[in-house]
Amino acid sequence: MSSYKMVCRFVEGRYPNYNSVIPQNNPNIFVLDRLTLLNALKRVAVFSNPASNLVKFQLSEDKIVVTAQDIDFLTTAEETIPCTYEGNVMNIGFKASFLIDILDNIPSSDVRIELSDPSRAGLILPVEKEENEDMLTLLMPMMLND
Repeated sequence: MSSYKMVCRFVEGRYPNYNSVIPQNNPNIFVLDRLTLLNALKRVAVFSNPASNLVKFQLSEDKIVVTAQDIDFLTTAEETIPCTYEGNVMNIGFKASFLIDILDNIPSSDVRIELSDPSRAGLILPVEKEENEDMLTLLMPMMLND
């Protein structure tokens, strides 16, 4: 059996203030079933452009329309998911693979997504919280060419 040696070094300096990048005022909030969104993303993402992996969310009062398209191959997919939404009608885009990874690792059956506007980071939070656990995920949106 070989032996291992671990060396650690303390890096001097101040740790970055990560709280400053977490948006505080997010008036656009939607809550929906995590697995429903996850499965819709997996289906729709197949039709997204492989380079960008962009999926677009069209948010309105009681639904979210998830769309993806690959202009090079003339493919498009669209799914409508019921949700509870408070906020203005909004279009926002995310990289599907990042959002799928986040949703795969949230233990809650429902997720709460908080947005301020299409150019600022979105917060993805579990609705049901585990005891002694505080989970927050942050995802930057992608630019849309609408």
